[in-house]
Amino acid sequence: MKNILFSLTTIGLLFTSNCEAQQNPVFKGWYADPEAIIYNNEYWIFPTYSAPYEQQTHFDAFSSKDLVNWKKHPSIIDNKEVKWAEKAMWAPSVIEKGGKYYFFFAANDVHEGEIGGIGVAVADRPEGPYKDLLGKPLINDIVHGAQPIDQYVFRDKDGQHYMFYGGWGHCNVVKLADDFKSLVPF
Repeated sequence: MKNILFSLTTIGLLFTSNCEAQQNPVFKGWYADPEAIIYNNEYWIFPTYSAPYEQQTHFDAFSSKDLVNWKKHPSIIDNKEVKWAEKAMWAPSVIEKGGKYYFFFAANDVHEGEIGGIGVAVADRPEGPYKDLLGKPLINDIVHGAQPIDQYVFRDKDGQHYMFYGGWGHCNVVKLADDFKSLVPF
């Protein structure tokens, strides 16, 4: 289970906002912020559904065994499942742990005093359906000036999971608890 790293040029070619004009070589649709990973010898892409802000309320996923033929897995999670996510949901980060699949995402473009930030969901399969793990954001507060958005989760060589996140020109790194339900102080 390792992340696939794409160059920014490759991502730009794969996920253009006007796929008809650009002849998107991967799949049709309006998508951004792709997270790519290999699960069980199959390639997966988890992008943001790119639409007007208030309509970005679900995620689709795409899988392929050969990087040529892609299968769409529609609406693997949406704001009906994530009750606290009233507005846009974006920037997925995914990881497998202990036979479960975890899906981190940002929602609501949170500001001081508002509910939103980084959520986490869990499923038994990469294609979901994903269920909100906490019923609230994992990170709701603005810490060190970093808006809780645009997260990236990874497993270090020692098995510990960390997350980078941030917005407004600031970035934080946090250590995740083993069950992904909280943060562990450094």
